[in-house]
Amino acid sequence: MTFLRAVLLAALLAVAFVLPASAALEPVGSYDPGTPGMNASATGLDGFLYLGSWGSSAYCPGLGVRVVDANVPWALTGAGTIADYPRTTAEHVIAQHLDTPAYSGNVLFAGIQQCILGTAEGGALAAWDVSDPYNPRELSYLPVGRGSRGVHEFTVRQIGDRWYAFLAVPNSESFTSVGDFRVVDVTDPRNPVEVATWGAPSVGLRVGSGSQCTPDCRGTYAQAFLHSVTISPDATRAYLSYWDLGVLILDISNPAAPTYLGRFVEPQVAEGNAHSVSLTPDGRTMLVGDEVFAPPWSYMRVVDVSDPANPVQIGGYATPNSTAETPGGAELWYSIHNPLVDDRDPTRAYVAWYGDGVRLVDISNPMAPWEIGSWVPSPDPQVWSVSFMDDYLVVGDVNTGVYLLRR
Repeated sequence: MTFLRAVLLAALLAVAFVLPASAALEPVGSYDPGTPGMNASATGLDGFLYLGSWGSSAYCPGLGVRVVDANVPWALTGAGTIADYPRTTAEHVIAQHLDTPAYSGNVLFAGIQQCILGTAEGGALAAWDVSDPYNPRELSYLPVGRGSRGVHEFTVRQIGDRWYAFLAVPNSESFTSVGDFRVVDVTDPRNPVEVATWGAPSVGLRVGSGSQCTPDCRGTYAQAFLHSVTISPDATRAYLSYWDLGVLILDISNPAAPTYLGRFVEPQVAEGNAHSVSLTPDGRTMLVGDEVFAPPWSYMRVVDVSDPANPVQIGGYATPNSTAETPGGAELWYSIHNPLVDDRDPTRAYVAWYGDGVRLVDISNPMAPWEIGSWVPSPDPQVWSVSFMDDYLVVGDVNTGVYLLRR
């Protein structure tokens, strides 16, 4: 056990005797599409859930996004499929209501990736109108080029009177001159327009794999690419999870001209693998999830980003399994995947933790976070994502589909 893990465990034990009663995470309903191992992120809007899917070069069923009627929360039912393009995945999905002079309605955005590099037009950002989820219609399919598999994780935010999608297009800059970070104006989702690109090499950082990116990246298998994008609550900064380069921070006050502010890097002895982040409503504290697939497992880092030029880790939280380096398996990981600060209570964070399910963590003291609740699906837990829909937590599980938990 490393020194830092020992410190984290000691901190958890030190507060164990003064914690109030645990917060309950109450399961309300679930829907299993019968595609074990192929499910991905889940989101919800206006009583409907949207469950993404993934695949690999070995097996790529092209499942697209499954639509689930959740108007009766304890009796979820399938309502169809969208964005099921052949030989692709739709791992990350966002449902958003747009109301602009150009368009009004509920839109489902999906990050489309090709399962085998070079076999299609390179993946895309797909947009579907789901104002009537039982009668969805495709609005647009914006290719992002042949230099990568396509769009991985992304986010959609309003800035001023316009809406933007901020995309992670991994490894694009390793094969082309186009950056992994893309900014797309989706104010009219029928006619999305790319307005900016940015890449780590523009500030002298090396990307690629192995010797291509050393000494800037590290780990058992060193890789540097953009995996995920998070936007600050005030929509002025973008936090780019750049895997073994850490988290890069950009000023996006002008979305068409991103500028570099600073970088958070895990300790050199760490595996790296900065997967995704979440921010507190004041924008001063960042939760970083490092995704790994074998012991020593990753944990949630708590980082002070009040000075973007000098981010500093001030705390961390690990589950008992990740702290103890419990052995996993080919399809069982005790690694964090996505952290998410509660949009109603900034002292709480819900964390998707693969084999350890959902962990509810109190972050009121960012230097000493502690767990106040947990929920693990059964059997074969592999929780991929957590998101919010009204009074519910929407949980996506790789093996068993989508769940609603009361929060």
